[in-house]
Amino acid sequence: MRFHCSNVFAVLLLFSLLSQTRTDVSSHLRNPGHNLQNGSQIPSRAFGCTIVMAARGGLVLVGNNEDRDHLQTTVTFVPATQKYYGRIVFGYDDAPVQGGMNDQGLLIDANALAPTGWKPDSSKPTYPLNVMMGVLATCATCEDVRALFEKYNVPALGRARFPVADRSGASMVVEYGQGKVQFVRSTTWYQIATNFVMSNVKDGNYPCWRYMTADKILSESKELSVELIRKVLDETHQEGRALTVYSNIYDLKKGIVHIYNLWDFNEVVVMNLSEELKKGQRQLELPSLFNHVR
Repeated sequence: MRFHCSNVFAVLLLFSLLSQTRTDVSSHLRNPGHNLQNGSQIPSRAFGCTIVMAARGGLVLVGNNEDRDHLQTTVTFVPATQKYYGRIVFGYDDAPVQGGMNDQGLLIDANALAPTGWKPDSSKPTYPLNVMMGVLATCATCEDVRALFEKYNVPALGRARFPVADRSGASMVVEYGQGKVQFVRSTTWYQIATNFVMSNVKDGNYPCWRYMTADKILSESKELSVELIRKVLDETHQEGRALTVYSNIYDLKKGIVHIYNLWDFNEVVVMNLSEELKKGQRQLELPSLFNHVR
């Protein structure tokens, strides 16, 4: 049985800072430019999640395992408007925005954290929208995201960090550490994000078995592929109380996402974002996409 890295991560995650309520999403679907604001519900405890961002040989792939003790997962499609980019987001019935990709090839996800000590900068306004939905709606590159976090106070940094990648192969993790907002980048062709503040780590002592497992697999690999990312997700998935409820592999250049349910990597649903957005605004129960459910 696999558990999260440390029991400090089995805490109440303030999804209200990251997500919208079911009502908010319904309103947002009716008007994609409306109700990007924060939701008001705090669902049950969140557990560690694993995100891997990689660029090599012309490919730009991102994989994620979403871990929580809640099986009611969703996928939401919001087509573009004159003001906002189109996007696909994954989450839960009580917190529908846990990560996703937009039609510009930008991805954002989140890792839950123990309290980081984040404090607002009195010289900056507070970001008025749901941070992840707002990023997907208005940003096309990692630099756009950095500019947003530099301009605004983002209270969600008090309990989360945000892995971001774009179709150029750039990636970073936005986090609060060492008393300030940090934009953590990698010096190699991949970047891993789990549930600890990287800028607080000293001497390479990473406090997470999932991080170490992913790093070992990727550091020993010579080629990037969907199969490689799937292997990382399989090796870092969780069972038991800290459950991997869904997994994704995004191709940011092609705008394609591979979707897996409940750590079953033998059955995959592949979606082309451009084609899906043509079908209009909608939200689906993620398990309904699959023939076999554990």
